[in-house]
Amino acid sequence: MNNQRDQKRVSLKLAILVIVIVVVVAVLLIGLFLNHGFWRTNNKEEERPRIIIGLSKIELKGGEIVGTQVDRVIRDIAWENSPYDKNVSPDRIPINLEDLVPYMEGERAKEMMQWADVKILPLTPAIGKHKEIDTPWPDNPYYAADGKGNFPFLIEPTKVEYETVFSVQGDSQGKPDLILPDTHGFNMVAEQAYLHKDQLYMVMACMDFESKTEAALYLAKQGLNIYAPCDRFANMLMNYKEIYPDATGTILGSAPIRKTDFGAVIGDQPVIVYLDETVVVQYTEEGYPNQYCDTPWRYFERLEKEFNLDMEVITVTANIGETGKIVEIAEINDANVIGVRIYNEDDYMAVAIWLKKNSLNRAILFHSVAYEPGVKLFKEFPKQTTFGDLQPKIIE
Repeated sequence: MNNQRDQKRVSLKLAILVIVIVVVVAVLLIGLFLNHGFWRTNNKEEERPRIIIGLSKIELKGGEIVGTQVDRVIRDIAWENSPYDKNVSPDRIPINLEDLVPYMEGERAKEMMQWADVKILPLTPAIGKHKEIDTPWPDNPYYAADGKGNFPFLIEPTKVEYETVFSVQGDSQGKPDLILPDTHGFNMVAEQAYLHKDQLYMVMACMDFESKTEAALYLAKQGLNIYAPCDRFANMLMNYKEIYPDATGTILGSAPIRKTDFGAVIGDQPVIVYLDETVVVQYTEEGYPNQYCDTPWRYFERLEKEFNLDMEVITVTANIGETGKIVEIAEINDANVIGVRIYNEDDYMAVAIWLKKNSLNRAILFHSVAYEPGVKLFKEFPKQTTFGDLQPKIIE
């Protein structure tokens, strides 16, 4: 009887062992099959030609000195009877966050001060010199200095008309030189940035005018990092590190700022765009204030030409508050990538709803981080939004 019981126990143990072995082998085989299939899928994705947009970055690790334009950072002379009107000295160095204009470049400076304890240095004044040139525009051209005694950077005509501009003794042609305390754009801060280049880490100013972009490149060639929350003409510098190897500073357009363990980082928010995807981009032929809505089109046009790409890009005319038109065309064409400018809540809502619909949907934002709806979109969808990276990584 005992022997029979022992045999039954042994048989039961063997049966259990066999079942366990079969289950383990089955699990291993299923896992191997699934992993093999997953690897094949991922491998196919890795072989698919693509662009990684948004890897570029500028790190702020604490205490850096950032030179900025005066306009919309230190003061805004159009905002009368405010703590930031023309009664504020243009060279006031902000000590507290409340010393900064609470919007646009001033708000971005506030993030840098708050998260990375950077020091803000207003770059002022600019000197304007008149030049007689054979051009239909502008009628009264003034040029800003580069810090080396040259005056290569055309000043936007509206800035010459600021009420705070004053004249000094001019050249032999009888035209006065101008002193412009409310600097606006890289063209107007170039001289002061050059003179202070040994102490500056980065310069933040506007890049919505061709000469502002030229000046930004000039400063990058001096080793200064460049940040342009308003980046309409940043496309002119596409692939600048290859074209201008002496431009050792990093140039970023309308990139978000994010708090980090070490301070803050500007940029470093990548998304992947496959070269066989359809991309729907915003465009306009309107003047102010809508002209900045052509920034997405400018970027992708330059991207294709510079890197010799053949992408399917659909251009949609849309002005301020009309990003819904881009979203609509994207849905009609089953496109998961759009390029847009975010200015107001209408722009934000249309894109936010579209991004929530599908995690594969992605938006490249241009000329947007100066406005809080654009900042909000960057923060709420960090895996689905990026900026107009001038050094995208092409993988073919």
